[in-house]
Parts: sequence; C-alpha cells; structure tokens
Amino acid sequence: MPQPSNPYVPSPARVEEVRPETPDTKTFKIAFCDDDCRAGFSYRPGQFAELSVFGVGEAPFSITSSPTRNGFLEFSIKRMGRVTSALHEMIGGEQVGIRGPYGNGFP
Repeated sequence: MPQPSNPYVPSPARVEEVRPETPDTKTFKIAFCDDDCRAGFSYRPGQFAELSVFGVGEAPFSITSSPTRNGFLEFSIKRMGRVTSALHEMIGGEQVGIRGPYGNGFP
C-alpha cells in the first residue's frame, strides 16, 4: 500500500525517536507503519508534509531529513501551539499520520 488512494487520509506512522535540540525544539524521527509506504515515499529537499496528531489536529512541517536516507523521516519542530505541544509530549512509540509530500522541492 504505497499511499492511500484518498490524498486527504493520512498514512499511519510511528514516532521512533524524539531528540531534544533546544529547550523548545525537538527532532522527531518517524517511520511509516506500512513497509510499502515506507519504501515508496520519496521527496525532494525543501518539501513539507502534513503531520497529524490524532484527536488533536494536523499541521504542516518541513521535512528536515535527507531524502537519501531511506526508511524514515525527520521533522525538527518548535513548540508553538496545540499540535506542536502534543508532539512535544511524545517520547516515542506513538502513532501519528503523514500526508505529502507537498510544495516545490529543489535539486
């Protein structure tokens, strides 16, 4: 299952690691739950994805990992509002949703 046929339905993913960067910014390492989704997701530098925290909301975030590193995505996120605060409470193992990639990348 590469991506859901409905582009408005997020693909389930799991938070594998949470790394504090500064007092208000953390980097989240996230991998799709489905192996085909994980293998088939590609993006270019500069693109972003919609990250869903189920029961809280969804927000757009830049993908901060290199597209040459396969199997996971990283997002460096500053605590600012409801969605980012919910993400900052995570310690790893939680399920989130991902839609994308969106935006114009660059070479």
